[in-house]
Amino acid sequence: MASIFKLFSVTANSFEGQESGEKVIMLLRRHPIVIVMKLLGLVIAYVLPLIVSFVFFDYIVQYGFATLYLFLISLWTLFIWIFSFYSITMYALDVWIVTDKRIIDSTQHGFFNRKVSELHLPRIQDISVNVSGFLQTVFKYGDLHVQTAGTEERFNFLQVPDPNFVKDSIMKMTFANHHSV
Repeated sequence: MASIFKLFSVTANSFEGQESGEKVIMLLRRHPIVIVMKLLGLVIAYVLPLIVSFVFFDYIVQYGFATLYLFLISLWTLFIWIFSFYSITMYALDVWIVTDKRIIDSTQHGFFNRKVSELHLPRIQDISVNVSGFLQTVFKYGDLHVQTAGTEERFNFLQVPDPNFVKDSIMKMTFANHHSV
């Protein structure tokens, strides 16, 4: 029962599995423009059949397709709502936490599949930033790739705001951790 109430006390400065004395430096999600663009596309997809219905209204009524058309519009609307909910959920649950000791990559793959990986800062070898395209340049977001020592997989921060600032912050902490060890 106490774990249910923990949900209300969680802040951007704490997370499940946080080590004692570990400080959250950054909590990152994809840039908000990513979800806005996806939802804008869904709004257009929602409105498109309504426009078509105005254009072909006489044809739909004349040939008795009104019931079928209402059914198809209802089904279309249901799929738009489901995809909107799914998109917002994935946006909210994909998170990267940068602390003074490690990086945690928590990625949601569908409603019931979550992958959480962590990387301790001293293992970082290289960080690269990729900002490509008009939207990423204008809205200052992009991908950040963290390369580790050894055979561990590469950490990819996808579509994060101000990736150069994030890279510089992680590099400073990595440098500080290398010299404090």
